[in-house]
Amino acid sequence: MNDKIKTAMEIAMEKAAMLEDLSEEEKERIENEKKLSPIMAGFYKNEIGPEKIWEKLKNEKLSLLKQAQLNLIESLKFTLEQEELKKRNKGIIAVESLKKDQKTPAIQQGLSMLENLKRQAEAEKNQVFNDFKKAMEKNPQARTRIIDQGGAKIVLKLSAEDAVAQNPQWKQFLADFEKRYEGEFSRITGQVKKYII
Repeated sequence: MNDKIKTAMEIAMEKAAMLEDLSEEEKERIENEKKLSPIMAGFYKNEIGPEKIWEKLKNEKLSLLKQAQLNLIESLKFTLEQEELKKRNKGIIAVESLKKDQKTPAIQQGLSMLENLKRQAEAEKNQVFNDFKKAMEKNPQARTRIIDQGGAKIVLKLSAEDAVAQNPQWKQFLADFEKRYEGEFSRITGQVKKYII
């Protein structure tokens, strides 16, 4: 076994050599990431809000502001709760307000579209779930499941909600629903990103 444990000095020398090979833009991005990492971690852990991000970044250069916004935009997912989505959107706008050349109205419009899409999706999902539930309530047979347990057949009576959750048509609806809305959500975040880059 010829493996050698590297000393801290050897590791530092390797990192220094790697840094020499980087372009100025790459070095700046790494420096920005070092500054942003604790700020964004605090934001995502709900230790700080959009106002505090604004405060911490108010005297920073444009490249760092853009990187902060891209970090926030890339964290936007269709599965986020509505309140978390709003908080992250406020963070994006707070950082945008620090730029000299602002595109706030266009970014706000895109972010509002995300919030509206999320609300629309929740309303549609709830409506379809309630339709399935009503159908299950009208059909008691659809709420029974027969389970074979050690040779004995056990009849389970499910609640309407449980019956819907196990229904193959509901599962297919959910799969299609999530694919459709996640695709639209990604498309809109891509548009918003273009205003920042």
